[in-house]
This record gives sequence, structure tokens and C-alpha cells, in this order.
Amino acid sequence: MPTPLSPVPRWERVAVAAALAYLAARLLFLATHVDPSLPPDEVTHAGFARYQAGALLLRADGEGSYALGLVSHRPWLNTWMLARWLALRPGELVSDLVWMRFANAAMAIATALAAWAFARRAGLEAGARVLAIVLLTNVPMWSFLAASASYDNLATLLATAAFALLARWIDTHRARDGLRLAATCAAGVLTKSALLPLAALLGAASLAARRAAAPRALLAALASPRSLGARGLALAGLAAGLVALAAALYGGNLVRYGVLEPAANQVLPLEAALENRIFRQEHVLRSFRAGAIDFRQAAREIEAIEHAGDRAGAMWMLRRALELRRGEGEPLVGRLRYAATWTALMAERVFGVMGHRALYKEGGLAATYGAVALAAFAALAARFRHLSLHLRIGALVALAYALVLMQLVNYPVYRATGLAVEAVQGRYLFPVLAPLLAALVAGARDALPVRARTPVAVAVAALFVLGDFPYFLLRAGPEWFGSP
Repeated sequence: MPTPLSPVPRWERVAVAAALAYLAARLLFLATHVDPSLPPDEVTHAGFARYQAGALLLRADGEGSYALGLVSHRPWLNTWMLARWLALRPGELVSDLVWMRFANAAMAIATALAAWAFARRAGLEAGARVLAIVLLTNVPMWSFLAASASYDNLATLLATAAFALLARWIDTHRARDGLRLAATCAAGVLTKSALLPLAALLGAASLAARRAAAPRALLAALASPRSLGARGLALAGLAAGLVALAAALYGGNLVRYGVLEPAANQVLPLEAALENRIFRQEHVLRSFRAGAIDFRQAAREIEAIEHAGDRAGAMWMLRRALELRRGEGEPLVGRLRYAATWTALMAERVFGVMGHRALYKEGGLAATYGAVALAAFAALAARFRHLSLHLRIGALVALAYALVLMQLVNYPVYRATGLAVEAVQGRYLFPVLAPLLAALVAGARDALPVRARTPVAVAVAALFVLGDFPYFLLRAGPEWFGSP
């Protein structure tokens, strides 16, 4: 039988509740004050939900959706949920965008609770668990994104819950926990295709842990359904349904279009696809790189993009493409050197805020964040063998996911565009942030002398807290705020 979890001290419950209350207050402010044009891709995800509002299931692509991009043949769970949420909006008391932001804020709070559940299951002591939650909820880009309408928030919630459920399944070997994990992973890939490699990594981890005892228990239970009971059978039905929906989505795309997610012009007429600002930008740049149009034609096409930020970014990429064609500018680098650049960019975009405006840490403060991160990773490497099985799995899966993102997703984009910064977003690491922070906290705690643990924890917590919301309020000008 697995060892039962130790009781949670009263002071820890109070501390976690205080951290979540502070998070909720900040998210309430951000949700009601941040200009709608600034959060990354919010205009798209809010637009998807508005388009689907009132539909029983999901509407197909139509004239009202072309400007948003492809509606069909893409992960739909976040859109479907937000559309249902919009039906509950209390009249004109709150705008539909703020109402959707409230739902995303609730997802962020639930993510913090899932992170706490993982930290507890992973064997962190109470002080380390509290520190891990304080750090997670005061990561600047994480909290900024949490107050916007984005499918990243649901994806992060489901990914964090999957880590907690995997840890629980490894402990209990109960079929129900395995079914919960399968359902959560399937829901994740129905939210965002970027979670496909994470689902595969979590599946591999579950097979490797404890010599596959947990998967064998699941297979045995499925071979004898009566042993699951009524609730277990309901879970099995839910997991099977979600897995079938995910298989139908991605399998259907592979069969019909040859890719997991088709481009808009593979489904829609080109003129309809070009109504979307992102597709127009990518199509024009691809056409220029292929030699189908010249620089002046490409520039004219880009001028048709209404979104000022996207238009400026597309012109910047067009000029870089012209440099590469002429053999000018910074030469392209190999994978190893790119890894160092990618890591620095990711740190900048996790500990800063990046949307359609950016607010990064500078000077000594940026150096302090970097020093803390380097020290924590060094401690994790030194103490890795002494961590619990759950923390080792969490750290390895997180680092493997980051490697996939770096080398298989971002590096090809860099080779195509010549821009190291293109498509490198701190938010892309958020699905693995909670287990990674828990492992870093545990490794650092073990590496420190006992007397130094509390002072260091307080200092790091203060750095994160002051470097998030207070820093944002001090540095963000009036251009960050508007009526959502």
C-alpha cells in the first residue's frame, strides 16, 4: 500500500490561501484594466469564443470567422468552454472580454492548487511547498497571461493537473487515477496541439515508473470492468470519449491534409484565409522567400494588415528575409549556440512581460533573476539523485519538453526567418513550470545549510513578489491600460 500523505499544517493552509487571495486580487485588477490590444493573441481567442457563443456544439468556418483564422480542424476545447461561459454573463454589468478574463483567472487559481497538490505528493516539506506556490504565482508573464483570455491558461491548468495525477497514479497504482490522467492529457491536446509532445512524455514516464506496475494495474482493471465500480466506469467512458475526440481531430487532419494542424489555405479559399492577419503575414513572407513576389509586392501586402504590432513585426521579418537573400546581416548559427540564445530569451520572457508590448527586467534586477536561476539549476543538478521519484520525473519531463520546444519547434523557425526571437515565448514553458519550480526549490533547499534555508527562501520569495506586480505598476505607462 502507498504511504499516506502527511497532514497539512494549519499555517501552510493559511499561507497558501493568502498567496491565492493576493493572486486573485492582482488578476482582478489586471482583468479590468489592461488594454485589450496587449495580451498575446487575446483578440483571436476571445473572437473564437464570441463566434461560437450560442451554438450548441461548434460552428463551421464562415464569413464571420475568416478574420480570426481557421475555426475548424484545430483544438477546440478552450473555445467551446469560453463560449458556454459567455452564456452566463450577467447582462451589461461586465463586458464579454472581462467576463472571459475572469474565467481565465479562475483557471490560474486552479493551476496553483494543482501545483500545490503535485508538490505535496512529490514529498516537499511544508515550507518548500509554500515557496513553490509563491514563486509560481509571482512569475510576471504567468500572472499577466492569467488575466487574459488565452487558451494557454487552460492548457497550463490541464498540464499541471496531469503532473499531479501522474504522481498520484505512481503512488496508488489505482486504475481510476490512470483514467483521470488519460482524460486530462486528452483534454490537454484538445486545447492546444503543443501539448501533444508533453502527453507523449508523460505517457513514457508512466510506463517507466516503477517498472510499469501502474500501467499493468490499469490494463488489468480494464480487462475486468466490474472491478472499476460505477464511478470508475464513468471515468473510463470520459477518458475513452476524450481520447477518441483527440484521435479524430489529429488523425483526421493527418489523413486529409497530411499534417496535425492544417494551414488556413488548406481548408479555406486563399482569399478567405488572407483575411486573417497572422496567415497573411506568414503567407506573404513565405511567398517572398520562395521568390514568388518581390520586396515591393510583399511590403504592399503587409501594409494591408490592420493590426499595427503585427504589421510592424512583419516588415521587420521581411527586411531580415531580404538580408538573408543578399547574404547580409548576422549569419545563422548552429543548434548549440542557438540553445544559449534561446535560454536567455526564454528567461527574459518568463521573468518579464511580453505581449504586443514588452516590459522586461533590466540591469541589476535582470542579473539577480539570472543568478538565482543559475544557482537553483546548479543545486538541482547536484542533488538530483536525492530527490523523490516524482520530482525527478517532473524535472526530466519538463527539461525534455523544453528541449523539444527549443530544437524541434523554435530552431526550424529561426533557420527559416533568421530571427532568433521569432516564436520564442515564455508562456510556451508554462505547462511544465510548476513541476520544474518544485524540483528547483527542493534541490536548492537540500543544497543549503539548515540555518540558511529560511533566510534564502524569504529573500527569493521577496524578489519574485516585488519583481512581479509592484514592478509592473511602477514601470507600465498609461499605454498598458484601457477599457476592456
